[in-house]
Amino acid sequence: MEISKYHIYSGILILIAIVISSLTSQLINSADPFLASLQIPQNSSNVAGIQKYNRPPASQNLAVPELSARAILIKDLSTDTILYEKYASIALPIASTTKIMTALVSSEYFKPNSPLTVKEGSNISGARVGLSFGENLSFRSLLYGMLLSSGNDAAYAIAENYPGGVLGFVSAMNKKADDLKLINTHFDNPAGFDSPNHFSSAADLAKITERALKDYQLARIFATKETSIVSLDKKYNHEVLNLNKLLSSVKGVLGVKTGYTEGAKENLVTLIERDGHKVLIVLLGSDDRFGETTKLIDWTYVNFIWQQ
Repeated sequence: MEISKYHIYSGILILIAIVISSLTSQLINSADPFLASLQIPQNSSNVAGIQKYNRPPASQNLAVPELSARAILIKDLSTDTILYEKYASIALPIASTTKIMTALVSSEYFKPNSPLTVKEGSNISGARVGLSFGENLSFRSLLYGMLLSSGNDAAYAIAENYPGGVLGFVSAMNKKADDLKLINTHFDNPAGFDSPNHFSSAADLAKITERALKDYQLARIFATKETSIVSLDKKYNHEVLNLNKLLSSVKGVLGVKTGYTEGAKENLVTLIERDGHKVLIVLLGSDDRFGETTKLIDWTYVNFIWQQ
């Protein structure tokens, strides 16, 4: 079969490319032993020096602080690595950390400026913003009231305005739990009241929180220390303070949510960032949520070393 000039030129070009690739690989490996140790395949599209290799943080094997918490999970978000866990898959009452899911589900339905009317939930027990029956507020305002002051009245106001009311909203919460493949989670109210049918785990709460943090509006609210919310007719004004004391006292804390009931004890989900490393800590069933979370934060950033 006759070989054309085109085939000859093509063969020469391919041969030149193979030689250049081989020489380049040898130069890289000889110049930088670290890159050589990575054993980058010849057909890899990765370019040395540009792609970052996210290795899990290395533990220094320092002892974990002694804590009263029933369950703990610490996760490095940049490498999706569980740094520490204690009974993280056990289903437990979670109190007002429930409101992370309430915020997530409602944010996927309501728009920030959607007008919502306070109904029977204005008389709900527990932590309250102080909403009045018939008061109209934007959905965004109710989120601030629910997530900062942990207002049960704000949580119920959101649920009551959802299609199907509170029952419809709780059904949507459980559907979201199924969508996220949360095997140790079930809800029967939007606020976090203790109930045999209302529970989650530290691991499941971490998944809920990670999804919620992808929403810029929610991430911003979680990190807000205080604000005021005003009814649409300007008749009512509510000052709301974030119950999370760590926002003002511990470097790098960015929220997320507190929770307390007699059955659940003290709970805290915390997002913290130091030196560019974001860590999520879920603490359930504690006698001292702020003190114990602070100890875990300090231990995490001393015990683990992040490697580029």
